[in-house]
Amino acid sequence: MKAKKYALLLTSLFLFHTTCSAANSDMINNPFNLNTESTLSNNYNADIDAFWQQYAQANTFQGIDEKNIHTIAITTGNDKAIVISQGRNESVLKYKEVAYDLNLKGYDLFLIDHRGQGLSERFGGDQYRGHVIHFQDYVDDLNQYVDSLALEKNYTQRYLVSHSMGGAISALYLEQYKTPFQGAIFFSPMLSINLGGLPPFIAKAVTYSSAEICSWFSDKACYVPAGEGYTKRPFEGNQLTHSEKRFYSSQYSFENIPATQLGDATMRWVATSISATEQAIKEANKINIPILLIQAGADEVVTSQGQKDFFDNIKNCKDSQFLTIDGAKHEILIESDKYRITALTHTLQFLISVAQGKRTCTK
Repeated sequence: MKAKKYALLLTSLFLFHTTCSAANSDMINNPFNLNTESTLSNNYNADIDAFWQQYAQANTFQGIDEKNIHTIAITTGNDKAIVISQGRNESVLKYKEVAYDLNLKGYDLFLIDHRGQGLSERFGGDQYRGHVIHFQDYVDDLNQYVDSLALEKNYTQRYLVSHSMGGAISALYLEQYKTPFQGAIFFSPMLSINLGGLPPFIAKAVTYSSAEICSWFSDKACYVPAGEGYTKRPFEGNQLTHSEKRFYSSQYSFENIPATQLGDATMRWVATSISATEQAIKEANKINIPILLIQAGADEVVTSQGQKDFFDNIKNCKDSQFLTIDGAKHEILIESDKYRITALTHTLQFLISVAQGKRTCTK
């Protein structure tokens, strides 16, 4: 009888150890106590929404050609600031959770809806065409916005964070303008677009000529082939994220605030974007602040080659860092915890090391 009880005890201890080991292997290292999917619904959560309602201050300014550009400021008395440059077909509302996390870590946040999307002024013929005449307009808008913030006067630490298209905008901005920033983070930067195997020079020639021909016959900019206005997208089969909760949270504003809805890109947008990415890579050696480039290993929206070429051309900042997160899809900031927390942990560690003077550049 004693032997039987002893055997049962050993079995229980073994099962307990195995269960704990399995649980520990699934645990995600989260040293900064970042928000997790377990707290989320399909519209973020009550704490995040209350934070946004209390602190997100909406403003507008007149960008290039006097276009109205929508912005958000979240200022809670910190001495550190982050400006966020968003990707295509995004709005500031998509960054609620990111802003919440970063503000809790001591950063004031400044966000911009780039022209033609979010709550900024639209053009291209109707609300839904993802259009821009000159990619440089994005860059000049960003510079005007950053100048208006007087960051050097108000903050001891100042950083630029960007995603996708916002990465190309930020790269060109850093290459062209005197910047108040001490470091920059690029999440899945759009430095070469996935063109389905079509060589960029052919894609550029076709889209530029198609945009020009289209303008002869219509006041509306032409969509890319098979392009259309806003369409509600399902989670299944999406190219953006593995996280269903974050996917639907990011889509919530599109459904409930129709002014944020956007459709597919236009021919002109593709053409000028390809040229912009080539310029950003070519002139990367002009960047003189340390950067962290975080690449999504399973990205199907942009390709890795442009990111590698861009990083390799940054000659003045040997303390910059290139990180690939294997398995992550394009939208790292709304990805599943194991990808998102990894990315944001490296981001916060990088910013701390910049603040400590451990990452510098020659000029």
